[in-house]
Amino acid sequence: MVGSSFVRTAIDTDATAIAAHRSASLTESDLYRGHVRNLSSSGSELSLVAGFGTTVMASLTARIDKTHAVIQHVFVVPESREVGLGDSLIHTLITELRSRGVQFIEAQALPGDRGMKNLFERHGLIAQTIIVGKSL
Repeated sequence: MVGSSFVRTAIDTDATAIAAHRSASLTESDLYRGHVRNLSSSGSELSLVAGFGTTVMASLTARIDKTHAVIQHVFVVPESREVGLGDSLIHTLITELRSRGVQFIEAQALPGDRGMKNLFERHGLIAQTIIVGKSL
């Protein structure tokens, strides 16, 4: 990768990359057991992007109300994984949420998605509930 890394609040021109990341995130979730649940649709939306030089290689979107935030998606393009972009996004989000007085953050990692689980746990997000189910 050429250039230095960045993390910033998304701007209008990032919308295409964020939409592609959301779609790729949902497609990738098909590789794991379970399914992504809609944890929150209320509050304002905050999107962050990260990358190298001027190229967006990762994004995160969260829904935020007064005291609670839900990470809707976090995605790093496969060729840019393991270099810290996901960690930078989560760290930046947590810093921003604290400055807004948010008291609790949640996200979801599907069973078998060890990378996502580990990313969240590195930042202090731990399992709160395990949901079990079976298709009939």
